[in-house]
Amino acid sequence: MYRFIALLLCAVSVLFSAEAQAQSAYPSRPVRFIVPFPPGPAEVFVRLYAQKLQEQTGQPFPVETRPGATGTVGAQAVARAAPDGYTLLGTVDLPMVKAPALLKLTYDPATDLIPIAIVAEDFNVLAVHPSVGARTMPALVAAAKARPGALNFSSAGNGSPGHMCGEMIKGAGGIDMTHVPYNGAGPSVTALLSGEVQVFCGPPAVLLPHISAGSIVATAVTGEKSSALLPGVPPIAETWPGVSITNWYGFFAPSGTPDAIVELLRREMRKAFDDPAVQQRLGTMGLEPRWLDGAASTARIRADLAKWGKVVKDANIKAD
Repeated sequence: MYRFIALLLCAVSVLFSAEAQAQSAYPSRPVRFIVPFPPGPAEVFVRLYAQKLQEQTGQPFPVETRPGATGTVGAQAVARAAPDGYTLLGTVDLPMVKAPALLKLTYDPATDLIPIAIVAEDFNVLAVHPSVGARTMPALVAAAKARPGALNFSSAGNGSPGHMCGEMIKGAGGIDMTHVPYNGAGPSVTALLSGEVQVFCGPPAVLLPHISAGSIVATAVTGEKSSALLPGVPPIAETWPGVSITNWYGFFAPSGTPDAIVELLRREMRKAFDDPAVQQRLGTMGLEPRWLDGAASTARIRADLAKWGKVVKDANIKAD
């Protein structure tokens, strides 16, 4: 019996040693990033980090786009992947904190994926057609209250970020605007430019050229503070303290991934985050560096799940 116990302990020791050695050698082969959207801003953001991680670790970090169902197809693929650190999710927050309120998911964003880090954040611009005659949020609220339901706001579709943004502003201001969904961001901006709709909440990268040309008016930015991209345009928090509408970008691993691997990835991502070249590149994309990891990132995710769940419920939003 003693000999059997000794052999068993030896076997267990060998297994733990082999696992520790495998983790210490990580990464020993390419690490795949899945981006749950078509090629676009999220993919460009992930490729920026993938390039830096390859330089730092000596291993390739290939990026694969796997779009579908507001990002949940790709997020589900990572949630179901082997928890060995070789399949990771790089995403904007949509499939993690907005989609759960809209769709019946086969994964739980709060438990099936481990947040490595949230590393960037962006904001939207609340843009208005000049015919409204409103250049500030209070003026827009007054115009909406003067003609309840007469102002239309566009979005890229039911349940899209622009739709949620518009509904949150309606709720905060106690105003009535009519939602007009379009098939994508392009047509929704075109509708604003033509005056077919009067309001659109969208990313600065899309709206800045039209704001500079005077075709539309920026009444507010939806972040917690003003942005250097639009000096002089106040945050909506000046009108409604505590209200902000931002989108964060981050990286996740499947639940069960060893802590040593998660911590290694976190350290390497922090190195990339601190690189001035990376921060400058993010700035040109309209993204602001924002580092949250561990308990802070988990708290942000849970708070956003509650916030967007309430918006969807109160406005009775249904996904396309």
